Amino acid sequence: MARKKFTVMLVLLFLTVSAVLVPANIARGTEYLTPLIAFGNQTFGTNLGPGPFKEADVYYDYPTVATVNGEWGANVFNGNDDNKVFDKILPVGSQWQVYGYTLRTDGWYYYVGGDMWLQADQVKVPASDSYDALLNVEAFLGGRGTKDDYAVAFISDEYGLHYKAARYVYDTLSGGPIFQITHIYNVYADGQVYNMGTTTSRFFMD
Repeated sequence: MARKKFTVMLVLLFLTVSAVLVPANIARGTEYLTPLIAFGNQTFGTNLGPGPFKEADVYYDYPTVATVNGEWGANVFNGNDDNKVFDKILPVGSQWQVYGYTLRTDGWYYYVGGDMWLQADQVKVPASDSYDALLNVEAFLGGRGTKDDYAVAFISDEYGLHYKAARYVYDTLSGGPIFQITHIYNVYADGQVYNMGTTTSRFFMD
């Protein structure tokens, strides 16, 4: 109960800095707390939290169009497992039909037909809801952060109309307070992700 209370308070805190145009649309990632953490009467284990946003090594249908936004373009591979073979680099700004995606140990890949896979951290896909926004954030992170906790809301603030994704990472120091590091990302309708920085909160144990 304590964990839910803190999460709700923090989500409300980051929502109140701007006007919410639609009801909060929450998309959740996976939370892992390591090691076991005792907080008041609660003990949090490594398998606690919402279900994973998407399972690793599973293919998901996802018809969309990817736009290359990597600094030097986007890598295309034959295959997307440990035996994948580099094929070519797609030019910046080019667009490609996507049929689905999967998460591997080295990041996310978009399937573009045949046995061709785009490296997802070098492209963006349109964000029409909070799950599209979260997918763009996780792809932007290149596979890092997929075991964290997320909340996503559609808002308008000084940066315009966009999705705001809060990524929560938890840890402790020598049995001291629980540290929550919150990473903030702005995601726009075209799928472009901007890292807006981090904040750190501490919760002291009873």
